[in-house]
Amino acid sequence: MFERYLDFDPASLVIIASVTSVFIIQLLLCFKAKKMLIKLVPIILLVISTVVFFICSMAINGWDGLGYLFFALLSMSLIAVCGICWLIWAIAKSRNK
Repeated sequence: MFERYLDFDPASLVIIASVTSVFIIQLLLCFKAKKMLIKLVPIILLVISTVVFFICSMAINGWDGLGYLFFALLSMSLIAVCGICWLIWAIAKSRNK
């Protein structure tokens, strides 16, 4: 009767926490920062981490390489989240004009 229907494993919690934190940080930077370089900092860091994790996944065999591939895919999906934030910012900026 008192079953738990929302059962999250640690991997799901890490993904949800990273997506929400990157989304909030990127939106704040897009709306508050004046310089373009400051707005691009999350994307630059995520591209670097994606490349590093992908190189590590190709260099290391076995289960460790698969773990690095998971983090490379996570970083790549966070780049897509940053793209969504940029799209939201562009729509809001065009509506304000």
